[in-house]
Parts: sequence; C-alpha cells; structure tokens
Amino acid sequence: MPIDPNDAPFMRPPNNQIATTPPRTRPDIRQGWSARRRFAFTVAPAFASLRLPFQGRVQADGRTPQRIHGAGVNLEFDVQVWRWIWVRALGVYSGHPVAEERAEVDMEVVRTAPPGTIHVAGAGFGPAFALDLGRFLPLIELGVAGLRVVTPQGGVKGQRGEACLDNGACDVGLKCNGARICEVTTLGEGYLGLAVDLLVRRHLSFGAQFRYNIPFSQLRNLNIAPGYLLGTVRLTVRF
Repeated sequence: MPIDPNDAPFMRPPNNQIATTPPRTRPDIRQGWSARRRFAFTVAPAFASLRLPFQGRVQADGRTPQRIHGAGVNLEFDVQVWRWIWVRALGVYSGHPVAEERAEVDMEVVRTAPPGTIHVAGAGFGPAFALDLGRFLPLIELGVAGLRVVTPQGGVKGQRGEACLDNGACDVGLKCNGARICEVTTLGEGYLGLAVDLLVRRHLSFGAQFRYNIPFSQLRNLNIAPGYLLGTVRLTVRF
C-alpha cells in the first residue's frame, strides 16, 4: 500500500515547525529570578566589633577606645517598593565578652572597669538600594536606629548601677536618672551598609554584608573612628 506522507513525523525546527522557545544566548544574559523579588526575610549570623569610649577601657595611649569583638545575629525584613528601591526594617543583637581592667592611680592599682559581657541590641529602619544584575544583587543601605548598650554592673562612679559622675555624665549607653544613678538608655544612631546576594534558588539567596553604625552622640569623635561594626553571612528567603 502507498504510504501517506502526512503520517511522517514532523521535522525538527526550524525546517518544518516553529520553535516553541527562542534559542538561548551564550552567555545567558536574560533576566534572572531576582526580578520576581518583592519581599525578603534575612537571617544573618554576625561578627561584631565595638569601638566606643567605655569608661576605663582604653588602649595604652590612654585616649583611644579598645576594639571589643563579639558575635550575634542580624535580622532583616525587606519590601520592594519600586524597581531598585526597598524599605528595610532590621534588628540586631551581639554579645561582647570583656575582662576586668585595672590601672595604677596614685601608686595604687585600682579596678577601672568590671569583667562580664557587653550586650548590644538595636532596631532600625531605612531604605535599601539594589542594583539588579540577574542572580547577583548588590545593595547599599542607610537609615536610623535605636541602640541599647548594656555594660557590666560597675563598681566605679559613672558605670551601670553606680552614682553619676560629678558633672552628671555616665558611661556609654547610660544616663543619669533622677536619683543620680547611671541606668541603661537608648542611643540614637545612623548606619550605612553594603551587601551582595547571590540568588541560588527562586526563593533562596546567600550573601555577605558589612554595616557601620555610629551613635549620634559620637559624631564629634570621628577622629578615633568610634562605632559599632557588623560583618555578616546572609541567608535570605524571598517571596
């Protein structure tokens, strides 16, 4: 019997049918998953460093604050409001172990700062600017935050739980209350950060981040670079 030519299979495109998808370029320069990002939640283990003028904790020159290292966690929630502009809310905590500090005063060795852990907790809000490069997402963030710095219970005037200094001053993160005792307060600060995310799945990305925080009360001391530094490894869920 003769064979019906219509029973023959179609030839491979482009000779006998239209391709269903356009051919991919090499390298693939099409937009990646990041274009679909609208909300994001980030958990970031953090390395933290404090360099603030804590009472009794200075370097050998007697003026420069010690750099006090610690670790903690950084949390962020982002909302994309327009292309490369997001709004970010964040929270952070870190703990910084410190040793007892002593100094010689009038031929006598006295304790200038107690041992323990400096606890730092804060929350902030501000814009984040992102340059969408497909699966790479560089970010620049800035904003304002409130920071609580809880130093160890002190045994010297001006430290936590002790009497205020004669001029009414207290250690970093403390204020003089009505009873003239130094108690914990919230510091206003500004922050600036840089980060890069790598989108490894449609709803998952990894990245790295650096953030510099500076209390407004320390802006006049920028010559000794005071502040609160964070370096993090980011894990972000996008939805």
